[in-house]
Amino acid sequence: MIKGIIYSISYFTILPIKIPHFEANKNFYKGVVYGLPIAGLLLGLVIVGSFLILPFEPLYKAILVSIAYLFLYGFIHLEAVADTIDGLFASLSGKNVHTIMKEPQIGAIGAIGTFCFVLLKILAIAYLLFYEQFSFVILIFMLSRVSLLFALDLEFHKDSSFVLSLKNSYSASSFFKILFFPFNILTKYILSKLKKQLGFLNGDTLGFNIELQEIILLNIAVMFC
Repeated sequence: MIKGIIYSISYFTILPIKIPHFEANKNFYKGVVYGLPIAGLLLGLVIVGSFLILPFEPLYKAILVSIAYLFLYGFIHLEAVADTIDGLFASLSGKNVHTIMKEPQIGAIGAIGTFCFVLLKILAIAYLLFYEQFSFVILIFMLSRVSLLFALDLEFHKDSSFVLSLKNSYSASSFFKILFFPFNILTKYILSKLKKQLGFLNGDTLGFNIELQEIILLNIAVMFC
């Protein structure tokens, strides 16, 4: 499981953490699931630490490290946002949604939609950092990724081999479902709407869900800080 956690951090971030070899068994994939919120914690600590250390004016460095955050997780979830938005619009015209989402290039609508996600995220993170709401930033980076624990209760496309491996290795306990009840409900709501429109769920929809929840939580924090 420890190797799975390390793999998760190395896969979902660009932090210099590598695992030389591993056996992809049930415990390994369970570690991957647990590793995603830990990756969010590490990214939050790096972002807050960078904001505190950099010798720039607060507003400038708040924007700077907010942009750096996108680089630190390798844009992997934003790529999923672009594919999912393309899929949503493709579903309106009766096209093969799964094929379009798997194409390496993205459409104009996907690009514009992803830009809006990026803008909303950078504005909210920069605002919270500028007003030194560091605990909110770190907590939100973790909580948005906790949603994966509840998403694995759902059914996924047969070609989503990595996600299916995660699903077969982990099931959220009743304790987690009670402790994070709002996130459980929000995750199921977002993904059920996506499945209704797309006809399936896959890894891209999971990334979309993480990004959307992060933006929602960040903007709620902005409202109350």
